[in-house]
Amino acid sequence: MRSRRQPRLIVLLLAGVLLSACRQEPPPPSSPPNGYGATERAFVELAIATDEQALKLVELAGRPELVENRRAELVALRKLLDAPYVNHHAGHDMPGMPTDAEIQLASTSPDALKQFVHAHLTEQLEVLRSAASAITHPPTAEVAELMERHRTAELAAG
Repeated sequence: MRSRRQPRLIVLLLAGVLLSACRQEPPPPSSPPNGYGATERAFVELAIATDEQALKLVELAGRPELVENRRAELVALRKLLDAPYVNHHAGHDMPGMPTDAEIQLASTSPDALKQFVHAHLTEQLEVLRSAASAITHPPTAEVAELMERHRTAELAAG
């Protein structure tokens, strides 16, 4: 008698497991439906950190278009955020992002200022071109393209 009940119990347990598994929600998609994912968030956070730091440098350069472009970019970038902004790059020495020491030196040396502004523009242009191929979220891609156009024009202007 015991042997007949055991298979029935196993079948009932398996049926219960299968039914509960069928009621579970499907796993979340690997990327959000709107396309704004980890790559876009990382780009936006890096671009904000870079522009905030660069703004300190370009304000010294006497080129109002550089200042206006950084401010416009910061507004557009902040609109893309899907969570509160946290600067994970403060104090980092990264391509395109002037350091506090460079900004300090640039404030006292016109040659250093010119060199650091040029480095910011060329290095960030390279970063932007690299990011463009990885960004799939159209609004983020539009901001990256805007930034690339800004850097290209700024470099051409000298």
